[in-house]
Amino acid sequence: MFPHCPDTPDGSPPMRLLCCVLAIVLAAGSFGDHPVKTTQTLTTPEMAAGYRESASLRGLALKGDGRPFCAAVGHGPAEDWVNKPDEWFWAVMPSTELMRTHTIGNDPFGNPKLGCPVHAQQIYGVNAYYPWIVDPVNLPYKIKCPIGGEVYPSNDFAAGDMTTGPYADDGSGCLIDGKRYYFIGLYSHYAYNTVLHPAIKSFGHAYLATGDRRYAHKAAVCLLKEAFEYPNSTDRRNRTYIPGYAAGSGMITDVVWSSGLLVDSAHCYDEVFDAIEGDEELVAFAHERIPEIQTAADVRVYIEDKLFRPGIQAIIDKRIQPNTGWAQECMANLALLLTDFGGPGEPAKRPNSSDCLEWLYYGAGRLMTAGNQFYKDGGSYESTGYNDARAGFIRAAELLARLREFSGDRMDAKRYPDIGQNEKMLRYEDTYKPAIRVLGGAQTICVGDIGAPVIAATPATGSDIRPSEYLDGYGLGILRSGEGIQQRAATVFYGGVRGHAHYDPLFFGMYGFGRDLLPNIGYPQSWNYASAWEWSLLTHNTVVVDRDEKPCSTVLGSLLVWSVDDDCQVMEAAKRPYRRNEPRGEAGPDVTDYRRMVALIDIGPEQWYAVDIFRVAGGRDHLQSWHGGYTPTPVTIEGATLTAQEKGTLAGEDAEYGQRYTDASGRQRWDPYCHLHTVARGSMSPVTSVDFDYNTADALHVRLSFVPMGESELITAQGGAPIAPEQQVLQWALPHREGEEGLRSQFVTIAEAYTGERFLGEIERLPVRAVGAADYEPIALAVTVPGGRDIILANCSESGRLEGDGFSLTGKFGLIRERDGRPVTLKLVAGSELTCGQMQVVRPAAGPSGGRPAIVAVDRESRTITIEGQNLPSDLVAGHRVIIDNHGERLCSYTVTEAKQPAPDRLVLTLDSSGNIGEGFAAGFEDGVILNGPEVNMPFAGLVEIDGRLDYSDCYYYGGHLETGKPGVDLKVRGVIGFPYQAWGNLHIAGINHVHLCEKLPATTLESLIEKDTYWTIYEYGVGDEVAFDYSVRLDAK
Repeated sequence: MFPHCPDTPDGSPPMRLLCCVLAIVLAAGSFGDHPVKTTQTLTTPEMAAGYRESASLRGLALKGDGRPFCAAVGHGPAEDWVNKPDEWFWAVMPSTELMRTHTIGNDPFGNPKLGCPVHAQQIYGVNAYYPWIVDPVNLPYKIKCPIGGEVYPSNDFAAGDMTTGPYADDGSGCLIDGKRYYFIGLYSHYAYNTVLHPAIKSFGHAYLATGDRRYAHKAAVCLLKEAFEYPNSTDRRNRTYIPGYAAGSGMITDVVWSSGLLVDSAHCYDEVFDAIEGDEELVAFAHERIPEIQTAADVRVYIEDKLFRPGIQAIIDKRIQPNTGWAQECMANLALLLTDFGGPGEPAKRPNSSDCLEWLYYGAGRLMTAGNQFYKDGGSYESTGYNDARAGFIRAAELLARLREFSGDRMDAKRYPDIGQNEKMLRYEDTYKPAIRVLGGAQTICVGDIGAPVIAATPATGSDIRPSEYLDGYGLGILRSGEGIQQRAATVFYGGVRGHAHYDPLFFGMYGFGRDLLPNIGYPQSWNYASAWEWSLLTHNTVVVDRDEKPCSTVLGSLLVWSVDDDCQVMEAAKRPYRRNEPRGEAGPDVTDYRRMVALIDIGPEQWYAVDIFRVAGGRDHLQSWHGGYTPTPVTIEGATLTAQEKGTLAGEDAEYGQRYTDASGRQRWDPYCHLHTVARGSMSPVTSVDFDYNTADALHVRLSFVPMGESELITAQGGAPIAPEQQVLQWALPHREGEEGLRSQFVTIAEAYTGERFLGEIERLPVRAVGAADYEPIALAVTVPGGRDIILANCSESGRLEGDGFSLTGKFGLIRERDGRPVTLKLVAGSELTCGQMQVVRPAAGPSGGRPAIVAVDRESRTITIEGQNLPSDLVAGHRVIIDNHGERLCSYTVTEAKQPAPDRLVLTLDSSGNIGEGFAAGFEDGVILNGPEVNMPFAGLVEIDGRLDYSDCYYYGGHLETGKPGVDLKVRGVIGFPYQAWGNLHIAGINHVHLCEKLPATTLESLIEKDTYWTIYEYGVGDEVAFDYSVRLDAK
């Protein structure tokens, strides 16, 4: 049964009452109390030793860093700032009674944002987000334009002058030509984020590193200032970042950043806790500004009750609501910091550690169903950058384990269980995090909002060694090869990110020579243009159909082919890119096939290339997009004569740069097409190449050789981030095909990277014919390599057959290696026959006509499945892949960790995952529907109801098996209710994720099968699901 209790063990009010109860208690704080905290709890001996013994940590605390204006605040130069008077720290940041802003116009999502009074939008060419020069140390209460150096405001605010000059700002902004400029508001935010908080962070660390009580004193002064200014739910309601204590208002800084700053302050307070006692100078300083403070104990009480308890309350009230994981980590830190469960016979201060635990486990912290935030491989629903926030769950689990040690029996182990052994959370650290790094761990694979389209000047590789692997939850295939500086990788993303996402179905990545060779478009250079640039389909290395920029981006695709056992590695993935005949996409392109095959082929230790085959069917217009990293050197084009478009943009000759335009269907649009200029086009020859010279010291190039299958044109264009259109202008190559409705295209590319001189020679298309019906033309290419040539063969299916001059293939992919004029290697992937001259590899028929093998038994605890069927593979070993078809949204991939074959028609496989993809508890029942708990959040859910119709175009849980552990309960899932679109705010919402079943069982039947409040799990595989296996074979000449 799911633990569902109306009251907490100590009789305190349940979470639903906390908001009203705690607000009253916070308002009643008084002095004369003893501080609740009695000892260090956050700072471990290992942490303290680290700052004493690590030169880098010690140096960071004492010397500081650049202190960027961002969520992860920097470090102040403690050894310098410790000499500043206490009053300086008190005065450097204005009162929080004044407004604070991120932008000069308090318009972070404005388009355009307000700029400089003199230089307007030019400043955003310097930095799209934070262009102003704000230096509270050397230029207090002023900000400086990065273009002309003008200083604002014109009045001397610090001296009490509120009116002098044309740009005076008294804290409420300066009205110029009807527009309000918040000079002091921007300064105030910077003063907190780049001075006061870096000081808090560094002074605490410096005290640990040196034992010098001067640092502890300064830390306490800064913490007092923060507590003195900190908003709360009672008498400081109007001091929040967005004035008025309300959902999303933030505190001193915004709704997201406030969380991490609270953690930093908590650690600082814990680090200097012992040193506050006996600091009479601190008490005197505090008493002058806060007369009720008379003792060191009062200092502690003030900080605890005016900073940390309001912070806890703000999280409970959703005034602080950061990326999922950060709030959980913050609350666990605060619970451990205070270790406050109320003393016997004393009125409990609220909120306290008990309230933190209730929020963490049964409120919006949702630790009881924390696994819902992770895919089966440990990945999560955001970009490979923002997914780092999910590590907050892991750190929260570690902090709560320490809280158990301090609290003894005051922390009910049954009500607040250890979540640290959650299967998916463990895989976050041991599988997902290392998997998303390539080149020995030196480069992060950039999916979604992360990175930039630049090429590093110098190569970087690491020493981590990982094989090729797939993340079938997150949807990422990674082929790796090479050693040391010669490491390389090719990637295909077939997932569906839901937060900080890009429209990037099946985008291709390539890494080598110590760099990201085809970098993703990167983190938005401006939120104002993100929808027209970084978030679009066209700005990724993929294919756009009918120029439609509204794909079904959140759908997870399938890994169709996986062969990684030698120097020719192959993967193929498919995905549904658009919605059709669904409420969210009635008129989307009718795309029936959308898949990408990539082969990473080694020639030798230092030489390699990639083959890319993108197949798409449906619509009338197919546009493949390629861009390299930024280079000032013009690309070199061979095999096509291009004619420049006289004017306009890719949107058309009459569509001006950056302006909204009307497309052929009459729709108003503002997208990458009107931001790509210098357009040229021309017909492609049998091989057309585009060579990017990256202008590096080692003369790095990336060359894309396109082999058109059918009539095609090449379009080239230029364009960079629209916020600064003349900076880092990227060069684009766009193979293009158009035809009748139902158009089928194969975009075939040989991608090579080299330094200095090329090692690949001629690339040619060989004559070949299809035997039997085929949806696409067969592919046969000859690639000249040192010592011979590689012949690449490909069909669109495992049964497809092609024949050429002396060779044939039945299957999806074949490689024939010729050296010195004779075949030396055959590699067959996903097929049954490959022949070249006298060499041949043959695979027996895959199975009888009676059907595929199927799962007949499952043991969730041991992660084993029992499979029965004919012609089961006898050579299956650990590391091999098994493909499971649950007849739902997609094909699922799992890695075998152990294989046993008790009979020819029976396999027992242990898999790398139990298949848990979602969990919750039954709060009620309707016909065919299990109502989910009010604080259960399932961010991967995508089934939605629009105008009375269910939209099934995004059903991640479709095909899953809902089980309770009770024998006989195995209900097939059709979908889980989610949101019409995925965005940061929606991903926090709970209580709507109700489970729709494939079979519309009566509510009474469901209630008899699943009692109310019963905990249930959705598993991706179960009894009855069909199973398939990869097949590849290699033959080397003797």
